[in-house]
Amino acid sequence: MGAGKGYLTFALYDHLANTMKLKAEVIGVEFRPELVALGNAIAKESDFTGLRFVEGSIADYNCAGTDVVIALHACDTATDDALFKAIEAQSGLIVVAPCCHKQVRREMVISPSHPLYFMLQYGTYVERMAEMLTDSLRAHLLQFCGYTTNVFEFISDAHTPKNVMIVASRARGGDNSKTLATIEHIKASFAIKTQKLAKLLGLES
Repeated sequence: MGAGKGYLTFALYDHLANTMKLKAEVIGVEFRPELVALGNAIAKESDFTGLRFVEGSIADYNCAGTDVVIALHACDTATDDALFKAIEAQSGLIVVAPCCHKQVRREMVISPSHPLYFMLQYGTYVERMAEMLTDSLRAHLLQFCGYTTNVFEFISDAHTPKNVMIVASRARGGDNSKTLATIEHIKASFAIKTQKLAKLLGLES
């Protein structure tokens, strides 16, 4: 989702098809037509018969039937679009590395009475908190939808500061009322009224 020039997409297909010897079908979704054309030309030249690129937005793409959905650095709420499409398709594995956490940052309200104001009066820490809040909400929303989730750094921040990965594997359903209460608590703690994935899932009006 958001394949760009396809570096990750080509590497993934090569690993699945040539290292793991799987009959894999990999589709790179990309909005820019020139990159779609480039990716398809390289795939054909490389004889990667199970790899293709399609033009379109993440929000409009139908993920039905997918086993794995991956999004690397889909900007801001485009990551939420990818997560929602994967949840909607009941994909078995979801892997995203988010970036540009702008939406929740704009929503956050931190008054002098906030218990963390001593720290969050400084803009740098507000930015970092926005990132942690956004990805914590995403992880809990995935749990609410029946996924087992993990959030971790997948590469040293010496290479990129956008080094957090959310991995979710589909699990059996259960009582998710506690998870929903946690989501609401996180939002209320920072007066967050709207989070894109929560809205897409119908948890917000």
